[in-house]
Amino acid sequence: MKKSAIGILAVLAMILAGCVPVASLETAAPANGSQFAVGATSVIIVDPDNTAAGAMPYLSYSWGNGTTEFSISSQMGLRGAVKQLVAENTSLEGGVTLMWTIFAGDIGSDIPVTADLGILYDINKNLTLNLRGMYIYATQELGSAWAAEANLTYFYDHFAFEGGLLFPMTADLPALSLSGAYRF
Repeated sequence: MKKSAIGILAVLAMILAGCVPVASLETAAPANGSQFAVGATSVIIVDPDNTAAGAMPYLSYSWGNGTTEFSISSQMGLRGAVKQLVAENTSLEGGVTLMWTIFAGDIGSDIPVTADLGILYDINKNLTLNLRGMYIYATQELGSAWAAEANLTYFYDHFAFEGGLLFPMTADLPALSLSGAYRF
């Protein structure tokens, strides 16, 4: 049980440190022009012995030509990504996330970074499925991990609502995320 608790706390620390991109809040269709989104994400890890929860802001800016999209987003870390339309209603997206602390000065030799690759599929005009795999390097103490994530996003007018599960390979239980954003 102690190993499980340490794993859960390590995963929550990485998520809340902004090292792991949690919210997607996007469609498979690449942006055609510029788009901003402002919102928030809550993360919950439930274990019979330990329950951990936290919240973080979400901010993104995307620009593209309808086929290729570039984006910058933040959930306390900075993520740069590229999305490419590969078929009708389907896109591939890859990104790299860096913690904000790397810009703050002396952090030593540890640079917390996450690299991710995902596929987005528009089920219909209001519903998008995002499946993503990622490699996470936190610190020498926390080490590195592989994770998988599944998000389902519902769009209504300028609003996006999302539920997701993050499956870290180092923990027994997934983290549940609930997100919302206003897109303009």
